[in-house]
Amino acid sequence: MSKSELKTSIKGILRCAKYTFMPNYLTYCGPDKNKMLFEYCSEEYYDPKLNSILSEFEVMYPYLKLIAQNNKISDEFSDEVVEAYWLGNELTEGVNIKKLYSHLTEDKNLKSKLKKGIVDKVLGFLPKFAKPHHNFHVMNIWLRAGKKNIKHTLKTIDECRISWGEVQKINKSTILVKFQPLIFLNDQLGLGEIKEREVLIRFNDKGFVRDLQKGDLVTIHWGWACEKINQKQLQNLIKYTTESLKIFNKQSKEFLYA
Repeated sequence: MSKSELKTSIKGILRCAKYTFMPNYLTYCGPDKNKMLFEYCSEEYYDPKLNSILSEFEVMYPYLKLIAQNNKISDEFSDEVVEAYWLGNELTEGVNIKKLYSHLTEDKNLKSKLKKGIVDKVLGFLPKFAKPHHNFHVMNIWLRAGKKNIKHTLKTIDECRISWGEVQKINKSTILVKFQPLIFLNDQLGLGEIKEREVLIRFNDKGFVRDLQKGDLVTIHWGWACEKINQKQLQNLIKYTTESLKIFNKQSKEFLYA
């Protein structure tokens, strides 16, 4: 691996860790390594242990491998691969529906949780919108793995998806952002009107986003600010979120009343 490739890989690994930290802290996924994840990310310090830790995230890691392999990239933690999964980019488009189907039906962790025929239904509704993206998984695969009542899990879906906010006010450990929550209306899931919400940015004076200013855009995962993003990245995240919602809404009545 060249120096430039190593630099890209380290950037991607740290970036990936920033998104996995909060659900790991809340004990939702991955090995119990949130203290290490937090320290490495808050200090922007790379340790090879991170590779091992992140490879134990049973849902995320196979997606990263899928994206890398289908785009002929040798490193699944390359920054562009990591971005493809969490935010979306041209690499997200590089995985065709057949490869995604194979991933969802052959991965042992997913296969054990999904009922027979579920993947065929999900991918069959709007196949052109089915992409290896975190929000696609949350809204269309995770929900199908045993979650029955959308009305009772709306808050969880909203926190689990990668969302975004525009910074309005900066406090010591939180920021106030403009944010579009998910709403459920007439059996349809969608983005609601812009509201303000508080988002955590620091624990014990340490966090992942620095030099924040009013108007900055940040990504949010489980109420935690992961990173600052630009307008292009925002548009990608909106695109893949919208596509994921379209798939869900195409199947919503069947899902809700099955």
